[in-house]
Amino acid sequence: MAHTRNAALAARIAELGLTEKELSYKLNDAIERTTGQRGKATDRYIRLLLNGTIQWPWPVNRRALEQVLGRSILDLGFVPRGQSSVISPRCAEPAADGAGVPAGQATPEATMERREVLGFAAGATVSIVVPALPQHGRLGLTDVARLREPLTELVEIDQRLGGVAMAQVCVRQADRVLDAVRRFDTSDRVERALYGLVGEYLAAAAWACVDAMELDEAARHLDRALHAATIAQDPMLHAKVANLVVMRCREAGDVRYAHAMAKSGAISAAARANPRLSALFHARVAHGHAYRGELGMARRALGRAQDALARVTPQTPTPPWLRFFDQAELAALANLTYQVLGRYPLAIQQGELATSQVLPGYVRNQTLYTLGLADSLLSAREVEQAAARATEGLRLALRLREGVHRGRTARRLRQLRARFAQWPDVPEARAWVAAYDQASAQAATRPEPADGATGAHVALAATHPRSGDDAPGTRPAHPALAAAR
Repeated sequence: MAHTRNAALAARIAELGLTEKELSYKLNDAIERTTGQRGKATDRYIRLLLNGTIQWPWPVNRRALEQVLGRSILDLGFVPRGQSSVISPRCAEPAADGAGVPAGQATPEATMERREVLGFAAGATVSIVVPALPQHGRLGLTDVARLREPLTELVEIDQRLGGVAMAQVCVRQADRVLDAVRRFDTSDRVERALYGLVGEYLAAAAWACVDAMELDEAARHLDRALHAATIAQDPMLHAKVANLVVMRCREAGDVRYAHAMAKSGAISAAARANPRLSALFHARVAHGHAYRGELGMARRALGRAQDALARVTPQTPTPPWLRFFDQAELAALANLTYQVLGRYPLAIQQGELATSQVLPGYVRNQTLYTLGLADSLLSAREVEQAAARATEGLRLALRLREGVHRGRTARRLRQLRARFAQWPDVPEARAWVAAYDQASAQAATRPEPADGATGAHVALAATHPRSGDDAPGTRPAHPALAAAR
């Protein structure tokens, strides 16, 4: 006799990220809580439910299914055998750990999203979506996707306005996800996904600190992100952390360690599987060779990066944080490489390529590319052209959050000012120094917003009270991920 597969049950199990064996264990736990005796469900029993062999489980098993999966027995796709069958009109009462409440249905707040205003920048309101969570229940992969939504927006805001003052926003989001790990019941798969999301938020916080030149704080966030990546068993997150370590060390002047980390990243499993990531690490390796004065090896590394980037297709997996690395970014890194090596015509060529191919909306990158090109033109003694490019870069920097006052962009502008000051006889150089000094003075004397926020940042308000570590029904998060207070 042919049976019809229970699609509704399969969909709910997949949503919660449960394996057949995990579900059988949880059913037995629920039966033991209800009857006082351990249940006898096995992974084979789950397969019989899924393939339709069992269309109407025994009452005790029906109640356990409702408790564990957070849906009524009818919503789970089961069909009663006859009119005398007793059908539960609603989901079973929640167990002591809150497992009987469907994720996303426990309270009206669970299905509501709101926008959290971060502040104002470039004449516009800056905000992100903050998904609400139920007070208790079970989280599934769809909930993880909802918790990820602010990260996508934060990445876009970072590219448009820079990372200055964004770190604490990212940390607060990471803490919200850690709080969810403590308060909600999850499968092992969903738990790993949540820790992976914690790591992504912490890595974003670390990047914001690097962009703001707050390097000690960046190191602390990277340490926490690495712990999260280890728990999540996420090779791409490990690669993201490694890339940020390279950038932080480079900004801190530890070029040797940055070079070693870049070489390690280039041969990692994640880089071998993803040509865009491989290209990024090879470009970082080229930059390290430049500081060592190794022109031939730097060129070969850039060639490997170009070859890897040529293998990228529309089907290549590209998480939001990696989208920045394209032909323009490769050219910008080549510009820096040749600048360090003193090959100024090549540096100018790559700088022109970078500024002409930058993606729309990547204002911070466009600013740095333009200032890098100006630096190369100055090195080649083309002062008038350098001043024209630097003027464009200054205009772009004024669109960033504190782009003239704090962070990597501000430091690059200060370095250019010192270089232009060495050409007092060139009118264009004097004019640019005067324009920079005026913009810098205005940035330094700009009044703070009334709420005390810096630029486009204000603290995110929590959407629910935090559970204490010893609250009933909560699980402690990994101690290494606890935020430093």
